[in-house]
Amino acid sequence: MTWWGAVLMLMLCAMPAPSRAYVLMGEHVLDLMVKALGQAETVAVTQVLTIHADSPPLPLSSLEERVRIRFPYDLRADATGDGYRRQTVISGRTALLAVNGVLQEGPLPRYSRYHEILMAKPRQALTDHLRMLGVDVTVSSLGRLEDRYCYVVGARYPDETPAQLWVEKDTFYPLRLMLPPSTRLTDGGPVEIRYRNWTLMDGIAYPMHIVMRQNHQIMQEIRVDRLQVNPVFTPDVFDITALRREWTQPLEGEGRGAMGPPGVTDPIPIETEKKN
Repeated sequence: MTWWGAVLMLMLCAMPAPSRAYVLMGEHVLDLMVKALGQAETVAVTQVLTIHADSPPLPLSSLEERVRIRFPYDLRADATGDGYRRQTVISGRTALLAVNGVLQEGPLPRYSRYHEILMAKPRQALTDHLRMLGVDVTVSSLGRLEDRYCYVVGARYPDETPAQLWVEKDTFYPLRLMLPPSTRLTDGGPVEIRYRNWTLMDGIAYPMHIVMRQNHQIMQEIRVDRLQVNPVFTPDVFDITALRREWTQPLEGEGRGAMGPPGVTDPIPIETEKKN
């Protein structure tokens, strides 16, 4: 070996071997995410819901919407605009939707269920919910979304085929939920939900801009105008039994448009700890 070869060998031995970035386990990421989102009894959100595409199309391109959440079980969304009213009420695993006071049939579109990962608490509830969506929480990797590094729970970056949740590395806020095509639902194309412009108010983190895609097309978009933490709601707000009686049943062949055609019953899958 020549003298310069020996020098080169010494230099190579002295160089540190490349190391892989340390990646947190998926369930640890979810635990930190739940903590980052904060704790509250209730939240009220005033927002604009923009309809980019829907099947069948809604009569308006945007709706004023008021969302009321009672963690971790209940949600009510009242959207209105120019004589059109759409009301969604969720209590545990039961959901109702009415348009202009008439109950609708069929499951909620997957792309519209942006609230589920924001409501599912504690960490075990979130873990169970993601598993139900098909996310393998035992798999995690480090990825990059635009200019942000994220933990990808459920996939090995850059594989976007499996169901996966992207959680920002520094803040532990969820930025992206991706679901593969579904074989049992009529709206079975791939779904992507983006959570943007996170704000922290009174100990609660909440996305002020949400984009919902299906088949790589923007379907709906939300921009939050106002966020209230721990407002007081009357008990009847989430009373599914009373609302079912109040809203009229659809006539034969009606009441399917706002939620799609009838199919497999698909209750809202928010897994939570049982109340004592």
